[in-house]
Amino acid sequence: MPKKKRESKKPFVAGFVVTVVVLVGGTIALLYLNPPVPVNHIGSVPEYSSMWAKYVPASAVQFGFENYTGIRLYNSSYPTQYKFLLDISDVGVELKSTSINSILSVTFDKPNESVAFAFVNQGAWNNFTDAFSKVGFAVTVIGDNSLYYVRNAEQGQFQYGWIALIPGDRGIAFALGDTDAKSALSICLEVTQSDSWISTLNVRQMLYLVNGTQHLAVGIQGFPGVLPEANNTLTAVDDTGSQVLIRRVLQFQNSTMALQKYDLVRQDYLNSRQFGVYDSYVKATEYEAQNDLIGAVRLVE
Repeated sequence: MPKKKRESKKPFVAGFVVTVVVLVGGTIALLYLNPPVPVNHIGSVPEYSSMWAKYVPASAVQFGFENYTGIRLYNSSYPTQYKFLLDISDVGVELKSTSINSILSVTFDKPNESVAFAFVNQGAWNNFTDAFSKVGFAVTVIGDNSLYYVRNAEQGQFQYGWIALIPGDRGIAFALGDTDAKSALSICLEVTQSDSWISTLNVRQMLYLVNGTQHLAVGIQGFPGVLPEANNTLTAVDDTGSQVLIRRVLQFQNSTMALQKYDLVRQDYLNSRQFGVYDSYVKATEYEAQNDLIGAVRLVE
């Protein structure tokens, strides 16, 4: 009886090897073309101080600071959008934008109020202090600061609110309204180092990722914005001398979520060129032409 011829296994082995090579090669190609996003670790961060931190409590939900003096080095006419920021006709003083060195806005959820600060040159400060010293307005004193209930005339419309004169920083602050306005203004004037927003770890970490506090404009939105899952969003604006640098830092619940939302951040900030994950934060870096500086600064308003 003839023996049954054994079938060769070579075609099967060869096919198996080819399949493995294709799969491995495809995996390597995918990793090469789409490498995993590295998670950078921040480590310890320094304590920070700044003028705006003196007036921004941790209970605020948003703030924006603009360094007019620094901005004018690149755009001497800034700001051009305002003629007067305050016109206290009952006292006979007005605050011109050309007299301002920097501004700060602080927004609260409770009370539902916003406070605007202007830090001014010596001439404007003298005008305000001299004018208020000559009128018999009732004054509320908080530390070295004086609060008055006034009527502001803006574009022919009268608005009542509270104004504060802050001698320590030549500051003039205004909040529109009555009881809640006074409360919000008082909260800002009573900020201590321990309850300032800048003392919280997450804010210090975000500032660390944009190289500290000295920027042409800087602001933090303490509620979900472009991405609903982002707890805080910091925006910092600088000028490199040839380009405008805009850096955004979005805070997520943890590093896992930061990685999950990394691609969405890339999609939502299409003008940004560089992205990175730092623990629970995603940073997006954008470069714009110098003539776009004013639009970039207004991102924190």
